[in-house]
Amino acid sequence: MKITIQLRGSLTKYFQGEKVRSVEVPDDCTAEEALKTVGIDWTAIRNFGFVAVNSRRVMIYDRLKEGDELKAYPKISGG
Repeated sequence: MKITIQLRGSLTKYFQGEKVRSVEVPDDCTAEEALKTVGIDWTAIRNFGFVAVNSRRVMIYDRLKEGDELKAYPKISGG
């Protein structure tokens, strides 16, 4: 199935500066599996924050559907 993956903030370095990619992923895959398909192991990224699907925050293990837009966000800190 085809989905769109968008990396936000400092995570764009994992797409060599690109922000968005349309990719083919296995049917019924999870957000985690989709990220791994494009070479992103979120557990190894110290500042990985959370994911959202179609502008709604979800768990990394939630399943995706055809046409979904997966966004990955870094941790945000402030002071």
